[in-house]
Amino acid sequence: MWYTYTETSWILQTTEFANINFDVTDKLNVEAGVVHFHDDEAYNTPVLGFAYAPNSPSYFTSDSHKWNSKLGVNYKITDHAMLYADWAQGFRPGGSNSGDPPGCYTSGVPSSTRPTRSTISRSAGRRPASTTAAVERCRLRHGLEGSAGAHLQRAGVSVLELQHQRGRRAHLRHGVEHRLQVNDNWSLQASANYTDSRVISTVTPDYQSYVGERLPFAPYFSWSWNARYEQPLSNNMRGYVQFDMAHKGDMWNGLNPNDVNTGLPRLLQPSYTIMNLRFGLNPANEQWLAEFYITNLTDKNAIVYSNTGNFDLRETTNEPRVFGLRLNYRWGKGT
Repeated sequence: MWYTYTETSWILQTTEFANINFDVTDKLNVEAGVVHFHDDEAYNTPVLGFAYAPNSPSYFTSDSHKWNSKLGVNYKITDHAMLYADWAQGFRPGGSNSGDPPGCYTSGVPSSTRPTRSTISRSAGRRPASTTAAVERCRLRHGLEGSAGAHLQRAGVSVLELQHQRGRRAHLRHGVEHRLQVNDNWSLQASANYTDSRVISTVTPDYQSYVGERLPFAPYFSWSWNARYEQPLSNNMRGYVQFDMAHKGDMWNGLNPNDVNTGLPRLLQPSYTIMNLRFGLNPANEQWLAEFYITNLTDKNAIVYSNTGNFDLRETTNEPRVFGLRLNYRWGKGT
């Protein structure tokens, strides 16, 4: 057997949060919140063999946590016009940073990754006809052992590191979102995003050619939209039907045309579009909800992840078409 391994993983994530929303005046509203995220992970690999090399079992644990905050303000200009601005932080836990070959660690690649924090700010104005346009900017920061480096290594690149400790950007996203209430029955929503993620520096000069390359699994464009129709069925009951589509553009599964470790070429994963449909019943007080849904309506077979790090091609596809029923009840609401 050329390559074999057995691995068991344990992951426990907990979150505690608090949020306050306060009307300063009848036109000015402020919001503030805080959240604590805790992540515990353990990975046990009792069997790890490659070719004729001896078995190399391993055990790895990770314990990371972060406090994140959010702030928001909105001002009601008129009954049909409002300005708002939001600022929020996000968190992604660290973990093991497997390298291949092991000599990459001596070149400066860390054996583990530290937690990653992202900051998102956006501002928008709402105009008559309930249309909202928003522009969002996301700034992703990594420490010296950033998890983006781990992502590159899992794709077969073992000696790359994104140096964000000086605040340089390697992830930039701009987006526009529109909401339109056509009338009492119809509402529309659409959003589009442009992402430009590139390597800005390397650990060794051997990989200088990677600088400027797009990061793997980061499409330039993505968009989504949905249309919703609601119809009163009685004084206390309404029904709705909603159709939505989401598109993700093509993206590379690696940095370089030919992987230096495996010799396999990188792949351009094709773009894909997923459609969903849902029918629901909801009383006026919103105390309960019953919904029948169909996800991946056309049973699209989309490639969401391509991995050549094990000297072969392993492709992960999306979930097939699913028929489901969702029931939701809120205690204490609408009494």
